[in-house]
Amino acid sequence: MILASAAAGLVSYFSGLGYWLVFAIVVAAFLINGFVAVVEDDLPGGFNNPDGTDTPAYISKVTWVVRGVGLLALGLIAFSLVLWGLD
Repeated sequence: MILASAAAGLVSYFSGLGYWLVFAIVVAAFLINGFVAVVEDDLPGGFNNPDGTDTPAYISKVTWVVRGVGLLALGLIAFSLVLWGLD
């Protein structure tokens, strides 16, 4: 928390944003980064699963969520390009 607080203080000072908003963003970024690191380590070939024989069950759910978010982003980008092209 000290590192998050210091990072939030620096970003808040130099950007002019409110401290608590930046602190929330920094903490969320730390948590998301930690989750991504754990998922990456649990994938086949990762640090916790080097030979791919001990893949946790949650990896398949995370894979479908990531695919869904990717498809949603692709759809939003295509929709935006179509709207932009109608000008």
